[in-house]
Amino acid sequence: MAEEPPFYVGYLKLPRRLRGFLVVLVAGLLLADVAVALAAFRAQPAHASGAWGEDGEVAFQGRFQARPYPLLRLADRTVLLVGVDKIGAPPGLEGLDGALVEARGYPILRGDLTVLQLDRTPSRQPGEPPALPSLAEPRPARLAGELVDSKCYAGAMNPGEGKTHKGCGALCVFGGIPPLLVVRGAGPNPLWYILTDADGGPIGDRSVPFIGDAIELGGRIVEAPGYRLFEIAPETLDALQ
Repeated sequence: MAEEPPFYVGYLKLPRRLRGFLVVLVAGLLLADVAVALAAFRAQPAHASGAWGEDGEVAFQGRFQARPYPLLRLADRTVLLVGVDKIGAPPGLEGLDGALVEARGYPILRGDLTVLQLDRTPSRQPGEPPALPSLAEPRPARLAGELVDSKCYAGAMNPGEGKTHKGCGALCVFGGIPPLLVVRGAGPNPLWYILTDADGGPIGDRSVPFIGDAIELGGRIVEAPGYRLFEIAPETLDALQ
């Protein structure tokens, strides 16, 4: 008489002849799951980011500019000044506006964007500030890009952009870190613009709800080599409130 095939009943022990089959099945499913996960991981594009400077503390000297946010302008770059954690530059620096100033701290670098996390208050230096390239005539534009906080986008966090970073970025901008509009084009390096109101002043908390979002803004581009502002048109700024 032929032996009957094993039959599983939930409240009884698993028949011995089914155990080997289930072991092979479970092991196969686990291997397939790992293979699918690895394939999905490798298919993800590399997440671009910057990095903290590898040379430790550095010093920059340049012309201090208090508006729209504390920064140093050098002949070939802009150095945005921020504090530790999610805080902007310390208050009370307005008296340095236009002077030759030294700022010391730890640089965060991404492409031509430089953000300096200060470890001491910037100090006035003797002598004249460097001559800077003239600003180009402001030109009207409508730009589509992503709003980010400059510190995390530069490399303090990875990712420092996108929906996954929205909460962190909003806290950074709320704490005084300058917001940027990042515009991605055909080239490998996106363009960044320091966001201001129509008069070239800070836009404050009005950008906070839109950090991490793709957005289209109307306004004017004001730029020089290594320095780019986007002055948001009043009607566009009103729409953000």
